[in-house]
Amino acid sequence: MIPSTSEAPAWHSVALAELDRILQSRFLRESKQLCALLSHAVHETLAGREDGLKEYILGLQVFNRPPDYDPRNDAIVRVQASLLRKRLADYYEHEGRDSALHIELPRGGYAVRFIDATDASLKLLPAALPVAEEPPVQQLVRGRYWPTLLTGMALGALLLALPVLWLTRDRWPRKPESPALWGSVIDSKAETVVSFGVPLFFSGGMGFFVRDTAVNTVTEDTGRLKHLFDAFGYTFRPQEDVYTGIGDAIGTHYVATWLQERGVHTTVANSNYLGLSDIEDKNLVVISSARFQTLLQQMKRPDLFPFDPGNDGPGSGFSVPNPLPGELPVYRPTGTVGVSTSYAVLSLWPGRQPHTRMIYLSGIETWATQGAANYAIDRDRLLDLQRRIDQDPPNGPRGKKSPYFQVLIRVEGKNNRVRTSSYITHRYLPAN
Repeated sequence: MIPSTSEAPAWHSVALAELDRILQSRFLRESKQLCALLSHAVHETLAGREDGLKEYILGLQVFNRPPDYDPRNDAIVRVQASLLRKRLADYYEHEGRDSALHIELPRGGYAVRFIDATDASLKLLPAALPVAEEPPVQQLVRGRYWPTLLTGMALGALLLALPVLWLTRDRWPRKPESPALWGSVIDSKAETVVSFGVPLFFSGGMGFFVRDTAVNTVTEDTGRLKHLFDAFGYTFRPQEDVYTGIGDAIGTHYVATWLQERGVHTTVANSNYLGLSDIEDKNLVVISSARFQTLLQQMKRPDLFPFDPGNDGPGSGFSVPNPLPGELPVYRPTGTVGVSTSYAVLSLWPGRQPHTRMIYLSGIETWATQGAANYAIDRDRLLDLQRRIDQDPPNGPRGKKSPYFQVLIRVEGKNNRVRTSSYITHRYLPAN
């Protein structure tokens, strides 16, 4: 049995011994960052300093980020915490399956919790503090003492419920900051498929993989590639599952994790392997650079900010067919060495069933796609978007108001890394 919480030093020694075993296990010993994060979280939790286990502080103290570090643009803490949760689960399935005490890192925070695995109910440690001695019930029920009895009963019920609420808190639904964008996805209780885009490559002998950004389906003209194939002397075949953009992958992770933290049953899928039957009765979120072909492009949903691949020379960009005052007719990437501005579009369409939705986050480059994903789950950006939508008239310059819309987003980056994302404009799509 684990020592009771009245024996704090002995109980702490059990926790620290378990920490040492985890750090020396094959699941963590090769990762200095994961070891540093877990060790810091355990010691701070045992010391009662859980208030200091915040993302920004961990970025400074554990991952040596500079003081101007912005967690919204640098997800090092969230990414490592997600990986640590998986490694801990693997550890307790294998090397640590017989451990008397389990150390867990719950979703939604960075303070660890300790579980007494010798207790059949997997009791959470430390246990609740003992309640002060109460007068006998016979005295309480007489005269003016009955309110005290009711209060004590309520407090007792609360104390009994707290462990259950604590253990299930990750399943509490969290209201989205923009109900217009995420409300139907979260409230539908339908499974949500988060899909990443995969571009078309061609492979030949000697391990060569070739991509032409102007060729995204096997039916398009491969004339430019043929000259390259002839020069190599190999027969190149289309490959649809060898690569995805870094920004697409990171954005997919961010959005899937964000939805899971809000109680949404979420799965991740390669967009090339999705068919209509795979999204039947499900929400679909596609995070894909605009050049990559996806199921949504095959479905030909309405598009008020069409993507121009720029194959004829001017460069790729998003068009605005009927620009409002202050808007440009087309938005193309600009920038100097290292610092650049790009663009992305967020689209919300109806799903295959009335209660489902489809969301498309698409940038000109893969890092701009990540910028769109950052925008779509950032609290301040979502609040700003909801305010703009709430202020729109029923039939205004941005179109007749409907549940479906598109948002044009500016993404600022440095060395192909996202620095910030911001709103440019939006339009409403037909309600039907």
